[in-house]
Amino acid sequence: MCAVACTLLAPPLVPASAQAYQNYLEVRGERLANQSTLVQNFRAMAYGGQVARWRTGVRVFLVGDTAPEHRERVRAFLGELATLTNLAFSLVDEESRTNLRIYFSARDWFNSQAARAFARPQTVLCFTNMRAQAGAIQQAFVVIPEDLQPRASRACLAHEMMHAIGFGGHPPQEFDSALRNGIAADRLTTNDRILIRARYDERLWAAANAGDAVGVATTVIGELLGRVQDAADVFEALAYEGGEPISKYFGGLF
Repeated sequence: MCAVACTLLAPPLVPASAQAYQNYLEVRGERLANQSTLVQNFRAMAYGGQVARWRTGVRVFLVGDTAPEHRERVRAFLGELATLTNLAFSLVDEESRTNLRIYFSARDWFNSQAARAFARPQTVLCFTNMRAQAGAIQQAFVVIPEDLQPRASRACLAHEMMHAIGFGGHPPQEFDSALRNGIAADRLTTNDRILIRARYDERLWAAANAGDAVGVATTVIGELLGRVQDAADVFEALAYEGGEPISKYFGGLF
């Protein structure tokens, strides 16, 4: 069992051109990293802890009195992950069918769970536990207190779901990412999307170890960065061929 804490989605509508994307980056204050920086942070984020990925569909069950308030946001976020990983992510209504639970928990229960898992629970804003075997994630759960402010709740969801799909480490503060500790993005950044897409690229499945995987990832990240920089629609540029475009999942939710 691996526990990851956060001390501490979702973009607006998809831009229609490369120039619109540059304007979009400026409005968001997002800093798209170069290939070297992306690879450096891929190593820190993807191999900073337990090395594992989902290999089958992810069935998500929401728990908590306030869970219905988050359902549509979570659904859209899972659609984005499905597009980036080429795996099925779905919300289920029966807890017995789930392999990933997201708890929007009462404060007392959150505090009790954090105290069991962490030496300094008072510093933990939200956290993730996962169980993996032979590099394959079997089960995971994310815990987010229900009394957080909306932005903090969004940031926790993006941050912890990156942990839940296999990112064990954290980048430095200067890297624009939802996985930073402290003040992080409250949605996946383009940097995050590139690294998630690289993490689940089929060419990495055959990598024998983390070193080999980083070598393959360097090539993959270079390709993805080129697509993003040259694309008329950068989000669709990161989708798997034949997969549904990311833009399908963005209505007026964000």
